[in-house]
Amino acid sequence: MPMADDVDHGSDAGRRQPPSLDEFSKRLDAARGDGEAEKPAGAGTGPALGRALRVSSELLAALLVGTLLGWGLDRLTQAGPLFLLLGMLVGFAAGVRNLYRAMRNDAK
Repeated sequence: MPMADDVDHGSDAGRRQPPSLDEFSKRLDAARGDGEAEKPAGAGTGPALGRALRVSSELLAALLVGTLLGWGLDRLTQAGPLFLLLGMLVGFAAGVRNLYRAMRNDAK
């Protein structure tokens, strides 16, 4: 039984050279499928970015509307920051609810 130390390292008989990178790339492309068109970099980010911008703007708008309504009620009633804080909380809750609805509808 030959041992690893017994192998003749001086002769290249029976050895195969590894394929070049170009040949390897061609074989890899063939294995993946010849008809597949490559996607350009960032091809799937458009719709995701659109959804992210829509949801973030809805969250910001709900928070802004709640804050402005609370501030207006504070000015009318001279109640201090009570309605402002409540308006911010209600606006944030409405924004999170809109976010939940949007994500649930996109998942369907």
